[in-house]
Amino acid sequence: MLRISGESLDVDAMVSECGLVAHRTWRKNEARLLKGKIHIDSGANFVASGADLDDFSGQVKEATEFLRNHSELVARMAAFPGVQTAVLDFGVSLQEGYVSQFCYLPTQLVQLAASASLALEISQYACSESDEV
Repeated sequence: MLRISGESLDVDAMVSECGLVAHRTWRKNEARLLKGKIHIDSGANFVASGADLDDFSGQVKEATEFLRNHSELVARMAAFPGVQTAVLDFGVSLQEGYVSQFCYLPTQLVQLAASASLALEISQYACSESDEV
């Protein structure tokens, strides 16, 4: 998931100028999904990969292709006035019973992300084998 946000970001202007379809947008001071919480910034998520949590290599492959196709556009979005955070976030499942887990980021992906001014993040979610991912 490509996530771009900032406290003073005009998310509607950024999304309309970028040409990519946002998966989700939010605005500062709007209610969050969590009861009683509000957003402290505005932002948008864009799908960089449709691969599941248990398909990290698929996420990496699709995100690399996404950046190959959209790196200049993503760099412009990361530099948009008010942007404080521009990150490519990989969601991975942590399977119970495993002692360790490794997530390899190829040089090409790292270079593409850096050239688009993106940080990289790996979000880990506890899952069991009976969970649907």
